[in-house]
Amino acid sequence: YLQWFTLMAQILLSAGHEDHSSLVLLQVQEGTMLISEQTHKPKQSTVPRMIMQRGCTCSSTVMQYTRALLQTLNVPLYNLRVKELLRTVHIDQNPWFQEGDDVVMALQRGLNETSALGQGLLFNNFKVTEGESQRPINEMLISHGTRTVIVHRANVLDTLVCEVRDCFKGINEPPRGYPVDLEGKYNDLCFLRRGADGGGVKTKAVINTTNMMGHLQEADVYARQQKEMLRKLGYDEAAIVTVEDLLAHEHSEAKAKVSYKAWMTLLRSLGVKPQRRAVMKFLRQRVNTYSPPEPHSEVIWNVDAVLAELKKNNKTGVWRDA
Repeated sequence: YLQWFTLMAQILLSAGHEDHSSLVLLQVQEGTMLISEQTHKPKQSTVPRMIMQRGCTCSSTVMQYTRALLQTLNVPLYNLRVKELLRTVHIDQNPWFQEGDDVVMALQRGLNETSALGQGLLFNNFKVTEGESQRPINEMLISHGTRTVIVHRANVLDTLVCEVRDCFKGINEPPRGYPVDLEGKYNDLCFLRRGADGGGVKTKAVINTTNMMGHLQEADVYARQQKEMLRKLGYDEAAIVTVEDLLAHEHSEAKAKVSYKAWMTLLRSLGVKPQRRAVMKFLRQRVNTYSPPEPHSEVIWNVDAVLAELKKNNKTGVWRDA
């Protein structure tokens, strides 16, 4: 009898009939038999979901799409206004930050609150590391069953052009280049060029070709390095998808199936069982909403110098003529 009841308990657990730190109890005639103790396992609806993505890779668009898709699929989400929850530069926008807190304390408070509400957190992260300062954050996210996906831009030259036009600059590194207007004059709009504050001024990138290949290589290995780091730290397996595939339907209805496949991969990596028809319907409502990416000659000022450097390093495959 004990073996039979044990088997039944395992079936119930595998079917999802469990609660946080619950005890699976089966009544046996007059008494109660303890079959097994179930350790803490967060409900899939409330697990945190982390999108690993660099800047200048359409991260805002991917976040908006993902949130909208999860809501379409009835996945309960907390309405988090800031997408980069773990970056200290945005800590003043963290709804759980209190005086004297650090990122870890605020994150713990947020995870407790959203779990109690029966809602999940969706946020973006640039990268995970194994440094001592990051250990408490990683341990906390892993213990809460955080699901992850890695999104990157396949065309690394697009990433670099965007970084130059937005005035990105790493710590203690030479400039990647600088933005100019159509007459080659310095343009200081930087990130504001994207919105109404740009005033319709066209911005091109003057790329510093002396360190260009290093930046292209850095962007090229980003996804593979983050996948390996996530695995090393103990996160669940993370899929890799490209921005180009996720947003292919925006430029061509014929590529809707490409986007569909990419989004199905992303959702599954985030621990969601997507409804196929709902996902395809969602994407078809957004086909042909944007023009294809511009030729690189339209967004790069020093075209000849950039092309020469790409040819010298056998990297002309990233160049887009049309």
